[in-house]
Amino acid sequence: MDFDSVALDASTMAGPLEVRLQAAIDKGFRRLVFSAGDLVNHPAGVEAAVALVRRSGVKVQALRQLQDFEGLSGPLHQYKLNVAKGLLGLCHAVGASMLLVAASTVPEAAEDPERIARDLAKLATLAVPKGIDIAYLAQPGSRVAADVVGAEERVNAADRANFGLAMDTGHLFTGDGGLDAVDRLYADRLFLVGLSDTIALHPDLRAAGPGDYVRVFPGDGSSAEDLVELIRRLRVIGFHGGFCLSAVNSDFAQLPADFVAGQARESLHWLLGRLRHVDLPRRRTGSGTAVPR
Repeated sequence: MDFDSVALDASTMAGPLEVRLQAAIDKGFRRLVFSAGDLVNHPAGVEAAVALVRRSGVKVQALRQLQDFEGLSGPLHQYKLNVAKGLLGLCHAVGASMLLVAASTVPEAAEDPERIARDLAKLATLAVPKGIDIAYLAQPGSRVAADVVGAEERVNAADRANFGLAMDTGHLFTGDGGLDAVDRLYADRLFLVGLSDTIALHPDLRAAGPGDYVRVFPGDGSSAEDLVELIRRLRVIGFHGGFCLSAVNSDFAQLPADFVAGQARESLHWLLGRLRHVDLPRRRTGSGTAVPR
């Protein structure tokens, strides 16, 4: 884990795309996660936004996100299928190797597990010609996949090589099963881990609900040591890729992008410093040779 392998979520920063892009680069980040809105809302148009990102030299780790896709029928299913095709085209244009898909929150979507599996497999198949992976993210309150265990069940049911799991540590530590859920995952099905921490706004942690937390960068919240342990456990199960720093909150939305990118840099330095003192399994090459961590 280093600045070359950890992405920064551009949605964490405020301001025009050019400003956020430059702020991330100036602070050492060479990978970014963008929302589709970052590109299509550019004043000069989506083609200008794509060209800007391409010229910058940054790698687009992922594009977010497709929502409420699976388990639908009739015209609504066809509509969402067209939306998915559009987002996959945007991924291809900007060079994103991954599309994030949030588990559906439409109540009717959970009524037919076989249809859900079929829809998600179809989405993965659409992404194959463009060389794009699909990373499926649990959504609190979703009847389709409310937690990381439920999301993995959907991934397994879809059974496609380019369809895997995205994990959000902000959800993980506030009601998604915590660290024990990680031990049950398969590393080859985990594509992206979003690293964020939370601070409870409710004085009674037991009564805190999903809206009673503010997202912050790792090292600034209530689960700092759990995040370090999470990375250790991920290494134990054989996961070595796909990390993204994210701390979308209303305070950062009012601050200069350069300041927020600086906070992200400090967070990554903190994380790297803590990991130096943790016994991490070494990564192995295909031949089984250990390489430095």
